[in-house]
Amino acid sequence: MQNKRLTLNGLTTPNLIYILISVAMMGVSIYLTNHFYQVHFPTGLGGDSLCSINEFWGCDKATLSIFGSIFNVPTAFFGIIIGAMGLFGAIFPSEEFERTAKFLIVLNAIGCIILFLYSIIALGGLCPFCTVYYILSLVAAFIFYKHSSVQMIPEIKFIALFAVITVIPAGFMSNHFNEKMAAQSSLSNQYVSQFYNLAQPGEPNEESPYKVYQSTENFLDAPVRISLFSDFQCPFCKVVAEQMEEIIKVYKGKVNIQYMFYPLDSACNTNVKGSFHKFACKAAYLSACDKKQFAKVHDFIFARQDKLSFENIAKWEKDFNLSGCFDNKDIQEDIQRTIRAGDQYSLQSTPTMILNGRKLEGSIKTVYLKAIIDEILKRSK
Repeated sequence: MQNKRLTLNGLTTPNLIYILISVAMMGVSIYLTNHFYQVHFPTGLGGDSLCSINEFWGCDKATLSIFGSIFNVPTAFFGIIIGAMGLFGAIFPSEEFERTAKFLIVLNAIGCIILFLYSIIALGGLCPFCTVYYILSLVAAFIFYKHSSVQMIPEIKFIALFAVITVIPAGFMSNHFNEKMAAQSSLSNQYVSQFYNLAQPGEPNEESPYKVYQSTENFLDAPVRISLFSDFQCPFCKVVAEQMEEIIKVYKGKVNIQYMFYPLDSACNTNVKGSFHKFACKAAYLSACDKKQFAKVHDFIFARQDKLSFENIAKWEKDFNLSGCFDNKDIQEDIQRTIRAGDQYSLQSTPTMILNGRKLEGSIKTVYLKAIIDEILKRSK
């Protein structure tokens, strides 16, 4: 019986599929490597929507886990090397290389099974792009099983070659990570220092009945208290609203977040000259219509900020089984109270965050906001 070879018979269908899978593995691994750096060193406030679908499907848990990196080198980087083998084997086919590739592909598939089980059992979720890589790896191993009968005995020279190709850039990546971490730590310390040097006008005189998240019945009892002066039509307010989801996940049970209406719309805010956001007041009335549904409606409106219109707001009122939201005097007075609370801070723009009595205008990257909150919790002990 003739021995089967995957890479030595030219561009056969199995070999072509293996090459395409290798390219896909490289593409997924490059994305995940970039995601690793985005998570640790974010360049903006928003998260990666492609990799953060819901509580179960998300990349961050895996990225931040003990298996997310090896000596500060993203684990995904090694997937780039594994994927590169497919291209190398197509360009320089040999039996010695096929034995080496088969050994590494099978080893990689076993590692993927272990990581899959770890994600399900220990992390309680899966990284969608990691899962794609796992599937590609298992298919690649299956192709070798079906179409290559060479023994899984790696050739030392090829192992040494891939070790060099892996170790040298990995060393640079590890050093780069450590340098960025040192710079980020220094900047975090600066943010913390600047925060504690801010004037302390105190908590809002008016507590809002509209809570984004509440860990204690009394707002002032939580060690971390955030009052958000916000506008549903303000783009950066949407970003901060999404940022708060991350803060809630990390500091569950330690933070209270209340929403302070401050629409940049003269229809309900006399502090505003003109109507910068003509749908803001109507959106505020809708969200305030039912205090029990506030957090749900709040998230719903921000998720559809680009679809804000008088017609849609009226439709959403019916979708939430609400009525009389736009002419209710009590609702209007609730909103006016939070607007008046803004006078205490000489509000100039939205979003404005009052964090434990200190005013933060605009937006701040999540990593630095976490550094401030960590220091607050440290000092509260």
